[in-house]
Amino acid sequence: MRVSKAVVGPVIVAVMFAGLAFRLFRLVSEYAVNILFWDQWDFNDAALFSHHSVWGIFRFQHGPHRQGVGGILAALVEPWFRWNSRTEAFLVTAIVVLAGLCLLVLKYRLLGPLTWTDTAIPLLMFTPAQWESDWNTVNLAHGVLPVLLVVVYCIAWTWRKERAKYVSITAINFLTLYTGFGFFLGLITPALLAAKFRQARKAGQGNRGILLACFGLSILSLASFFISYKNQDASDCSSLFSAPGLDYLRFLCLMLASPFGIRSVDSAAILAGGLVLAAVTAVAVAGWKDMLAAAPRLSHEVLAIMTSFAILFCAAATVGRTCTGLIDAHASRYIIYKQIALVSLYFQALTVRTKAWRTALAALAVVLFLPSLVITGADRRLITDLYKLKTGWRTCYLSGKAAGECDEQNGAIYPDPDFTRLQQKLDYLRAARLNLFSDTPEVRR
Repeated sequence: MRVSKAVVGPVIVAVMFAGLAFRLFRLVSEYAVNILFWDQWDFNDAALFSHHSVWGIFRFQHGPHRQGVGGILAALVEPWFRWNSRTEAFLVTAIVVLAGLCLLVLKYRLLGPLTWTDTAIPLLMFTPAQWESDWNTVNLAHGVLPVLLVVVYCIAWTWRKERAKYVSITAINFLTLYTGFGFFLGLITPALLAAKFRQARKAGQGNRGILLACFGLSILSLASFFISYKNQDASDCSSLFSAPGLDYLRFLCLMLASPFGIRSVDSAAILAGGLVLAAVTAVAVAGWKDMLAAAPRLSHEVLAIMTSFAILFCAAATVGRTCTGLIDAHASRYIIYKQIALVSLYFQALTVRTKAWRTALAALAVVLFLPSLVITGADRRLITDLYKLKTGWRTCYLSGKAAGECDEQNGAIYPDPDFTRLQQKLDYLRAARLNLFSDTPEVRR
């Protein structure tokens, strides 16, 4: 019995998708610990430790970004599992899987049926390199949820009903720009809608009114973000521009090298990242150039969105973190944002008109993305050390010892306990039987 090629491709993608998703959940099960850690003691003021309205949670600012949909989701869902950090890690990983599914949908809508090379998508999205966001210091507003919203936003651009499409785009844009570093989408949307209005006016189309209204709402959404906004760069540097000038370019290049398993900061790593940065920039320029054409291709519109979002994020991270050292370009919590750039390169390969070149470039992308599967030695050591710190601290505190003593024995779960009122928050969690106390039958006092 001969199997159709139309079936083989989706089957291969489904098997790879399921296998890599299972591996990511298994890693979460192995390393996630039920205890709040580091920044979680701060941003959970929004939905756990303080009493805020829904709007207050949505607009709650932690560092340079707001909590948005992440804060609302935490307030709605996490009380059901008593703010258990392990369960939260599984929730975040499920969102990663959903984002992967949405990317497959986006690929189908843009570029046709699934083929075996679409395994590039789960290779990128289910990388263990994003461990910090998935199970170490989970923040629903930072990482996977903003990326999911960006992908859904791109899917909305593929809808055919013009009015519903632009209304949906404007609504998703509002939710996304308030959710972590999804903020950068709020800078892109007005430019996109302005370009579409320009095209509609030249063509004499009747959707100019809705486009103009949505453009105005996108500007108002962006302006609303800055009401009561506080400048919190979170770098602890005396100045964001204290590093040598060339270090900013080096940092930016290194950001696009880390998705390939590179964790060094030498010249070879900078060159590799620079080549990826040049490719992503070229795709962005081509996409925006096509947006100004009379009849832009839908695939190029979406590629312009994805690449522009990734570039804006990397540029902002470069400004904010170069002063802390080049090694921070490889921070795990940034990985998921950068994967969007690599997905855009894969999609670009699929737009090549010559079939032989298209197939070759897509296959090459799959090969180049394989290092995303590897947990580097540096990551493995850090993952293990943090797991031991958190499990040791949790055991120590539940045995009845003081927080300070547990810090001395295992390492600190927060750098400045007085600043975040750590003891007060621990007492609250104990009284309410939440988080590290939620799965303990008896807790010593």
